[in-house]
Amino acid sequence: MSLSESLGVKRRKNGGWLGRQQRRNRGIVVLVGVIGFFFLVNWWMFFRLQHDPSAGRKESSVLLNSTLSGKQNKIAKVGRHRQVMYNRLLALAAHALADGEGKPEPHDLWKETLVHTVSWKPCADQRTWEPSEGTNGYILVSANGGISQQRVAICNAVAIARFLNSILVLPKFQYSNVWQDASQFSDIYQEEYFIKYLQADVKIVKELPVELQSLDLEVIGSLVTDADIMKEAKLSFYMKKILPILLKNKVVHFTGFGNRLAFDPIPLDLQRLRCRCNFHALRFVNKIQETGALLIQRMRHHISQWSFLERNLLGPPAAKSNHNAKAIKASRYLAIHLRFEIDMAAYSLCYFGGGKEEEEELEAYREVHFPALNTLRKTTKYE
Repeated sequence: MSLSESLGVKRRKNGGWLGRQQRRNRGIVVLVGVIGFFFLVNWWMFFRLQHDPSAGRKESSVLLNSTLSGKQNKIAKVGRHRQVMYNRLLALAAHALADGEGKPEPHDLWKETLVHTVSWKPCADQRTWEPSEGTNGYILVSANGGISQQRVAICNAVAIARFLNSILVLPKFQYSNVWQDASQFSDIYQEEYFIKYLQADVKIVKELPVELQSLDLEVIGSLVTDADIMKEAKLSFYMKKILPILLKNKVVHFTGFGNRLAFDPIPLDLQRLRCRCNFHALRFVNKIQETGALLIQRMRHHISQWSFLERNLLGPPAAKSNHNAKAIKASRYLAIHLRFEIDMAAYSLCYFGGGKEEEEELEAYREVHFPALNTLRKTTKYE
């Protein structure tokens, strides 16, 4: 082979290798460009999401609307109520902190912020059962505490009497040295109205039959105290523990009984009965109604029409006389119950500035009513 031919073969081989190398380089460049473009597009989209508020809001709103719409509505409602209460408290605080007597009070200081009770729809007076015959025996209740605790005890006793198919004896009120009030049911509530209103639910009598009055209820095991019943007891407890006693002795006597019946789970009919007793059957005697109505009229002189709740608890409003119209319009009243009583003061272990005489009186009260607390106070150091 001549020299020229051998050089031609070498050139062709070199040219093919160079072509393949160039094509490979172009492929690498294209691949790098595609990858770079991909990362560039991703960076640009990420940048837009981070700095475009409208896009973020649109996407987040779509997600939230699809998953949390119900929760958002509830939160919004609660937020509106909180805002109203916050503005109300802020106005009251601003008025309380204001210096000087000449500054005017906020215009909405005496404005009623809650929905008036006229918009309430009563349902406690609805009945879906037949009157109870009370064939299982009699239930007595001796309620303790103040008027609120006594009222709760009465309503619970009515519900239990219905549940156990028994007859309720008109409740008694225990005398307390703290309250020093000897009032009984007839001194506070209208007996006949109470019995008549609940006759479609529970049979109520004023006293035990003669043959049961001489029984020693504690001896025969018919005396049930607060210590025998847990707080918020369910109906199953009364079915298992109380009904056998009632069937055996024909009478059960509850002492205390203020907070001894659960609110849940209780059948709706029994819940309505408890409400029916509290808001319908327990009507104050005329003297208390008249006093309460007078105070309500003085506090709410600008209200021309009474709500259902006020009419039910206090009776029809008394007519305003022209002689007292100006005095009532010019007066404002504020009612406060501070619960400042000897049992609270003794139990709190606080000093209220009454000197040595006060300390001795509270110490003597603790010895009798709170012996465990008094022992703890003497053996424990308080920082």
